[in-house]
Amino acid sequence: MSNKKHVVFIVPDGVGIKNYLYSDLLKYVDDFAKVTIWSPLPESAFDEVKTLHNFNINYKRLKLHSESILTRLYRESATFARLCYNAKITQNDTIRLNWRRPKGNIKLHLLYRLAEFIGNWAKLKYKRISRIEERSKKQWSNSIIEFYKTELDTLNTDSLFITHQRVPGLMPICMAAKQMDIKMTTAVFSWDNLPKARLNVTADFYILWSDWMKSDMDLFYPEIPEEKLKISGTPQFEFYTQDHRIIDRESFAKNYSLDPQSKWLCFSGDDEYTSPYDPNYLYDIAKVISQMETPVQLIFRRCPVDFSNRYNTVLDEFKDVIVPIDPIWHTDSKAWVGYFSKLEDVSLQVNLAKHCEGVINLGSTMALDFATFNKPCLYLNYDTVKDDNWSTDFIYKFHHFKSMKDLDAVGWINGKNEINEALESVLDEREVVGPDRKLWLEKLVNCPLEANAKHIANILE
Repeated sequence: MSNKKHVVFIVPDGVGIKNYLYSDLLKYVDDFAKVTIWSPLPESAFDEVKTLHNFNINYKRLKLHSESILTRLYRESATFARLCYNAKITQNDTIRLNWRRPKGNIKLHLLYRLAEFIGNWAKLKYKRISRIEERSKKQWSNSIIEFYKTELDTLNTDSLFITHQRVPGLMPICMAAKQMDIKMTTAVFSWDNLPKARLNVTADFYILWSDWMKSDMDLFYPEIPEEKLKISGTPQFEFYTQDHRIIDRESFAKNYSLDPQSKWLCFSGDDEYTSPYDPNYLYDIAKVISQMETPVQLIFRRCPVDFSNRYNTVLDEFKDVIVPIDPIWHTDSKAWVGYFSKLEDVSLQVNLAKHCEGVINLGSTMALDFATFNKPCLYLNYDTVKDDNWSTDFIYKFHHFKSMKDLDAVGWINGKNEINEALESVLDEREVVGPDRKLWLEKLVNCPLEANAKHIANILE
C-alpha cells in the first residue's frame, strides 16, 4: 500500500493547464503524493497533460454551484469598496477602471448599482470591507458546503492546490476544506490581479511570483499573515529554459512560411477590451516596415481569446509584410474559461521569443517572455483615435507598471513618427533598447526560472 499523500489540484479553467500542469510541477509532486485533477473542464481537456507526464493522474469532474443573489451582492460590494480603497491608498485612480457594470441585463445592472451603494459606505473603513466579505461567505448554504465536504471526503484529500484565485464559485470548497482541516494552497495568477480585488478564495498559503507581488499582498490584503505568503515564482516561464523545445531557425521558417533570410519582429495582440485599436497599431507598424530597406517580416500573434475579424483589412493590405501565426489553443468551449493552450503552443511561443529580434505590444507580459532570451520589447504608447473611455495614458498608469520604476525595461513608441527609429534600434542594436529588461523580469518573477515548479512542490509537500 502506498504511503503517499493525496494532493488534489483544483483547475477551475484553462488558465491552470499551461501555467502549472504543462510545467514540471506535477513531476515533482508525484515524488511524494498521488495527484487528482478536480475540474469543471471535461477529462479530455487533460489528455495532453497525462501524455506529457506519463504517470497516473486521476480525474474527477467538479460541479461548481452558482452564487445566491446575496452572496454575489456582498461580494461585488466588497470588490467595489476595495477598488475605491486601493485607488485611494495608492493615489492611482486607474484602479477604479476595473469596475464595469454589465450591459443588457437589467437585474444584474441593478445589483451592481446596489453594490456600489454598499461599497461606497464600506470603502471608508477597511474593517467594513472585511465585514462585507465575511457576510458574502456566510450566504453560501450549508447544503452546498456539506456537498463539498462529502466530495473532499470521497477523494480522501490531504491537501488542495487551486491553480488560480479568481473564481468566486470556489469559495464554498475553501470553507468546506477549512472545516475538515484540509490544507489549501492557491496561486495568484497574474502580476496585475491583487490591486484589482481579484482574490476570491481563502487559503492557508498564497503562492506569489516575487517580492514585488508580496509587497502588493501586504498593501492590499494586510489581514493575511506573513507566514501564509510564499514566494515561489511561477512555472509558466520555465519553458524558456528548456532547450528541447527549441528548433533551428531554418526549420521554424519552413514550418510557418517565413523567409529565413529576413529579420523577424513579433506583434502580439491584446483582447478587444484591453486594446480596441490594435488593428490601427498593426497597420502603423506594418506600413513602416513595408518602406524599410532591411528585409523584415512582422509575425502577428493574436490574443488567444480574440476570434474577431477586426484585423482582416490590415492583414490583406500588408500580406507581403505580415505573417499571421495563430496561437494553437483548444477553442471548442463556448466560454473563454474553456480555452486553453495546447502543448504545441508552448513550444511555438518559446521559438517566437528565441528567433524574433523583439516584440511589440501594448503593455503585455509578452515583454517578460521575450526577456527570458534577453530580447527587447517595444511598448506602444500613443492613441490612434480620440476616445474619452480609452487611452494609453490610462494603461501605463496601472499599478503593476510601477514595477518598472528606476528601470529602463522596455523601449517606447510614443507616436507614429517614432516607429521607424524604434524598429531600427531593435534590428540593429537591440542591447540598447530596454537594457534593464532582465532586471525587470527578475524583479517580477522569482529566479532562477527553472526552479519555480520545484519551489511550489516543496510548499505543497
